[in-house]
Amino acid sequence: MESFKVLTDDGHSLAARCFRPHGAPARRAVILASALGVPQRFYERYATWLAQHGCVVYTFDWRGIAESAPDDLRHYRAKLMDWARQDAPTLMKLVAQRHPGLPISWFGHSMGGILFGAMPQHPAIDHVVTLGSGSGYKAHLARPLRYVIGAFWHVIVPLSVARHGYFAGQRLRAVGDLPRGIVAQWKRWCATPEFVMSEGAAVREAYARVRVPITAVLFTDDTMASAAGIRAVHAPYTGTQVNYLTLRPQDLGLRAVGHFHFFHPRTGPHGWRASLPWLGLA
Repeated sequence: MESFKVLTDDGHSLAARCFRPHGAPARRAVILASALGVPQRFYERYATWLAQHGCVVYTFDWRGIAESAPDDLRHYRAKLMDWARQDAPTLMKLVAQRHPGLPISWFGHSMGGILFGAMPQHPAIDHVVTLGSGSGYKAHLARPLRYVIGAFWHVIVPLSVARHGYFAGQRLRAVGDLPRGIVAQWKRWCATPEFVMSEGAAVREAYARVRVPITAVLFTDDTMASAAGIRAVHAPYTGTQVNYLTLRPQDLGLRAVGHFHFFHPRTGPHGWRASLPWLGLA
């Protein structure tokens, strides 16, 4: 594994890692885009496994998160749209430059998939997978989360930001630490059924311009994303085909997957094999 830093066009340093196959040229590059507040190290086992199956795999931490965060988040400025418009294209360009001619798959977990339509499109990306990438609007959330989310937004988040100057998610064991601008934009999206589309016409048009096919995966035991929420996020992709894939954990020989555990070692190769055709490796 190679660990390195990459600089965005607007001057932010992102921590990234590269996992390469051994003994044979890579068949495909895969960019793993993490969920909100989830560090790239969470995906290391799965990335290593993909590398063993002929992929060169890149993971990274979004600005303001984990190894890409400054020592003090209190005065750090960042928005979710910075992830889409600055961080993501930086990784896309890097991977394409390092591996000219190699097809690239974008595998976005939760927010890493939600934001894909807002990203500048790269011609080398020919497969997109989103996993658990659903709307955060109350009526679109899975039960029972939709019944308690009000306390999160109106009590827990404001108190945490007021006390620390950022959302101290690690202390609360609810996602990771988030810059206040990130959590403010997330909260604003979650207040409306339009979710990301509440950013305006330019964002809606960006999603409509996407032409690469998308596989939208949801596990039936996901406690955060629901089928309605998945469809709400992917409905703006009017210019491409979205293949909705709803799976039970038992379909992969697993007892539980939920929102996070697909990438957990407990899923392992037996479950991970299902992702190969999603990524264009069948």
